[in-house]
Amino acid sequence: MQENKIDEIILEPDAARIMEGLRDTGYDFNTAMADLVDNSIAANATVVKVYVNLNPDNSVKVYVADNGDGMDAAGLLNAMRYGSNQRPDPRSLGKFGLGLKTASTAFCRSLSLISKVDEGEYNEVCWDLDHVCKVNKWQLLRPEINPDEIELLEDVTNGKSGTLVVWDKVDRLLKTYAQVASLKKAHTRIVNNLNSHFAMVYQRFLDSDYTDNPIKIYVNNEEIKAWDPFCKSEPSCKILADEVKKVQFETGEMSEFKITAYLLPRLGDWSSPEAKKIADIKNDNEGFYIYRENRLIHYGDWLGIFQNDPHISLLRVEFSFDHTLDELFNVDIKKSRITLNEDIYEYLQKHFLPAPRNAANDLYRATAGSGANKKKPQDAHNASNAVIDSKETSLIQSKIDVIDAKSGSVNIENSRGNFVGKIKIVETDQTANNNVVLCQEGTESPLWKPGMQGNKHTAFINTDHAFYGKVYSRIEDSDVIAGIDYLLWAISEAEMTTYSSEVKEQYEDMRYNASRILKKLVDALPDVDMGDE
Repeated sequence: MQENKIDEIILEPDAARIMEGLRDTGYDFNTAMADLVDNSIAANATVVKVYVNLNPDNSVKVYVADNGDGMDAAGLLNAMRYGSNQRPDPRSLGKFGLGLKTASTAFCRSLSLISKVDEGEYNEVCWDLDHVCKVNKWQLLRPEINPDEIELLEDVTNGKSGTLVVWDKVDRLLKTYAQVASLKKAHTRIVNNLNSHFAMVYQRFLDSDYTDNPIKIYVNNEEIKAWDPFCKSEPSCKILADEVKKVQFETGEMSEFKITAYLLPRLGDWSSPEAKKIADIKNDNEGFYIYRENRLIHYGDWLGIFQNDPHISLLRVEFSFDHTLDELFNVDIKKSRITLNEDIYEYLQKHFLPAPRNAANDLYRATAGSGANKKKPQDAHNASNAVIDSKETSLIQSKIDVIDAKSGSVNIENSRGNFVGKIKIVETDQTANNNVVLCQEGTESPLWKPGMQGNKHTAFINTDHAFYGKVYSRIEDSDVIAGIDYLLWAISEAEMTTYSSEVKEQYEDMRYNASRILKKLVDALPDVDMGDE
């Protein structure tokens, strides 16, 4: 029997198109920089210094220097290869041999590596996208080594082994700004965000409570301090569930992952205002915190099991695994996402999460019902009440006569005629009459409703409504408070001015529907601080 003949055809990829195409793999700046720091940690660095420099000509240059193992000339070539050799240690944070290149060229058109091993010589190689596009070849450059860059590296290595990554021709980090001041603010914001990202992602490498050999990471000479999302040092922080889940592969080999649910203290129970501020409690920070080999790779959601919800904003879940589960969880090239198989999804949804979720929900509701909500006093509305009072006579176009104060029955006279209706009525002495009045009507009641306090046409503001708690009560600017007061009073008075038997139900529906929509819109906003003065 004749064997099939195999003709080998080798197709070299188009260098220019591949390099340009891989610029769009979806990196954001923080994730890209973390990929570079991963390489430093994988090279056993104990110090990593990152610089995001804004030059006098408003261009940006980025450096990452470490005192890791360093590379000789052959090692540099391997590191710059797309699909570099697999690291000997499978626990390495570097995984696919692509991160350095794809993360860097997502933001720059020139990527250089300078490195040396111990007392050896410095070597430098460079991918320059403009050159690659010109010659359309996978052609590395060997530029002359810049003494200033050697100085940056030796500041970390003291002349011993280490590596410096250099981003030049950075074209995708800062936009073009008409004002230099705006450019500088954007640069500062980028640096501050990177600091926060490193503090969270590398917490277990920075924190001596987790490791006997913590590393040091600096960004623009500021040392990064670890951020613990679970606030384990807080006395009132609770562990609701703690399990180690075994996983068996088809080969019969076993592995495991660890999962722990933490319930943070309610906002009035923190040991100090500073501790509460550091915890940064908000909807975007609830959910899973997923660690691969102690490096945070994903956080801030529930992996599609359910949506983020302010009622469980105090619940955070640690999910830790090692490299043996990479394939099972489909760890992506950016090390920023995992996917769950059906068994693990069902385990989390039906067995692990229900009890912690219910506990977090109960704590939220107990706190919300405790009367501890931070609410502006009636005095905060004195300015708007004074202005409305001074102009009320010229503004109102309806006359309201009380028929029965207890039931709220009134006769409303306006340009459309005389109508009997029901509004909120608060009987009081003349000195307490106001046009804007705070009241508690329940979380499902409208944000506002027209009524009367004493002889005043009044807009009653429901302090139980989510919009009041998350927006209205937090406003510090008295002019903004007055502006919202004017708006709600004007809407209330307009309702009385155009009230009739035919439209009264539509007006009530409008208030309920608008309030319902507002409630949904503010769901994503952080909850009101509780127990604060």
